[in-house]
Amino acid sequence: MFLKDFLVTMLSNLTTLPAALLCLAPMKDRMRFAGWKVFLQMFTVLILVSAVGSFLQVKFFLEGNTVLFPSLIILFFVYRNTLFESASKALAVFVYVCSLMAIFANAANALDALVNPEAGALHLTTANAFFQFAISSIGAGLLYFPMRRYGSRLVNNLDDKRIWHVTTIISSIFLIACVMIVPRKYETLYTNRVFLAFLVVQGTFFLLQLLLAIIFYNIVKWMQAAARDREKARLLEMQESSYIRQQEYIDRTARARHDLKQTIRTLNGMATENDLEGIKKYLAKYVESMPENDVVQYCSDAAINALLNHYAQTAVQNGIDIKLQVSLPGRETEMDEIELCTAIGNILDNAIRACGEMEEGQRRYIRLSLTLQNETNLYIVAVNSFNGKVRKRNGMYLSTRRRGSGIGLSSVHSIAVQHGGTARFYHEDGEFFSDVLIPLGKR
Repeated sequence: MFLKDFLVTMLSNLTTLPAALLCLAPMKDRMRFAGWKVFLQMFTVLILVSAVGSFLQVKFFLEGNTVLFPSLIILFFVYRNTLFESASKALAVFVYVCSLMAIFANAANALDALVNPEAGALHLTTANAFFQFAISSIGAGLLYFPMRRYGSRLVNNLDDKRIWHVTTIISSIFLIACVMIVPRKYETLYTNRVFLAFLVVQGTFFLLQLLLAIIFYNIVKWMQAAARDREKARLLEMQESSYIRQQEYIDRTARARHDLKQTIRTLNGMATENDLEGIKKYLAKYVESMPENDVVQYCSDAAINALLNHYAQTAVQNGIDIKLQVSLPGRETEMDEIELCTAIGNILDNAIRACGEMEEGQRRYIRLSLTLQNETNLYIVAVNSFNGKVRKRNGMYLSTRRRGSGIGLSSVHSIAVQHGGTARFYHEDGEFFSDVLIPLGKR
């Protein structure tokens, strides 16, 4: 009898397996290890926790929730340890999936009530355990790919912790409500229209949860569009500034060419009088007055060229030694120009800020290489000096200016991953390194 109860309880508790898959789906780009390693680790822990929980539940006649909630706390910390992600995002996804599983569990209770009307949710039956595992598996299977595709975009592109905290609170409300309305005795469902109301409430909860996800997804799309517009406006400002400086240089050289005839006459007069010292002084002043072009043609792409000139000028103004090496021959790729400029700009922006935090007298420098190899792979490699102070948690670099992750580096990582590439950041002996690979498909 004990073995049968244990196996039935174990089957019910194994609904954590499809729940784990749903939790990992939106984190496909944020896993600390390879996918199969994460799944193996989660599967091992889930089997162990479910077995221990089921044993305690049957041995000491404990209610399911008495064992479930401590188990969820353990599972969350294991889940969190498998990710390169902030706690706020991980918790929001975890609680959201738990609320969905609670809805599936109540749907299983409703089916069990039809089969065993004299029983109750607190007295687990074989049918109830089977219904819970089956419905949870089917529900997770239907939601897995949407959460993997669209949920990952939410995770990758939404860095506002306040929104993730709100998501956690709303999902927690749904979770608590589902737990509170679990029918202890199924006979209560057969009173008047309670059964119908129970189904309507669960269906409403499920639709509201889906609506919540859709709303947040559209918030991210709006935020991305707004960020894209801001980046486009910033690039246009840089291009305008670069154009104005180039035009000023053209105007100055035009004036210099106009004055060249008078300069030649003056030098000719000095030469006639054999005034060698006068010629030397005049030429020295003339060379000093010659206009210099501070706009460098790094590449043929106007947007990238303006961006690099902007950051090069900013670096020089802040006393930073900057060297840029660019090789982008005939770039015609599927990668959006705004995305590429965003990735390069974030790397240079972080590098300039890091150099700016160094003490006076310390050498400040930035080296960046932008190379397109075989017309398919874009390499962005950068190294910059910094003061040696870093904030890091779970493999992620945190911002030194505020709490939370460095949004710039997170954005670069997201752009690289969305194109099937990689982004690696690390530091060593007072130097910070950025290695980004982005595969570029031909149009």
